[in-house]
Amino acid sequence: MELGILLFTIGVFGAAGVLAWRDRHLHYLIALASGQIATLLSPLWQRLYGFSYDPSFRSLFSAFDHSLPTAIFLAGWTLMLPPLVIFFLYQRRWWVSGYFTGALTFVLFTLYHILIEAIGVRAGWWQYADGGALPFDISVNVLAGLMNGLVSLGGLAALLITRHYAWPMLLAVMLPTPLLMSALVHGLLGAPLYTVLLLRAQSWAAALGMIGTLGLLLWGAHIIASELGRRPVMGRTTT
Repeated sequence: MELGILLFTIGVFGAAGVLAWRDRHLHYLIALASGQIATLLSPLWQRLYGFSYDPSFRSLFSAFDHSLPTAIFLAGWTLMLPPLVIFFLYQRRWWVSGYFTGALTFVLFTLYHILIEAIGVRAGWWQYADGGALPFDISVNVLAGLMNGLVSLGGLAALLITRHYAWPMLLAVMLPTPLLMSALVHGLLGAPLYTVLLLRAQSWAAALGMIGTLGLLLWGAHIIASELGRRPVMGRTTT
């Protein structure tokens, strides 16, 4: 598996390099690398949300009694692949920045990440403690999809904001964005849920934590979609 992911990663970066050269945009390469950087917080999320990777995977490093597999680090670009597809469409005026399109894009990003989660769990690449049981019988794949979908939506906003940045500023802004978004989404917005789960609180408290986290995630998506709605349409000027 690791060899396959390595070869696939090389192919994706190669395709991004071609697009970067043709479109004169380093965003494609930098965004893919930023997705890999975002995986560096994975041991902490494993500790808080109670999941672990296949122990047969080769470890890149360990922290919080959990390890980050090399294969997962290499595949971190999958986090930023959907934003780059939208960025590619935006460059060719096939996607318009707006609140409605931003909200719809968040739904599509979420579905993409739910699919990734389902594939990973079914293949045994990672597994959740207690089968990933959550209040209201919500699938853990759905929660992970919402969280990662919001991180990807933040990555898309960063891509559009930095579209005309020179490469030093682009590196400074774009590289840490998915990492910071992950810290915000998984660390802050997910706090109402993982706090009660870690404390093994009563069911009513876990239900309140689930409602709080879902509400914060939707609120975060609304804020980013609103920002996308304020982005100028390509080809027009603002007064």
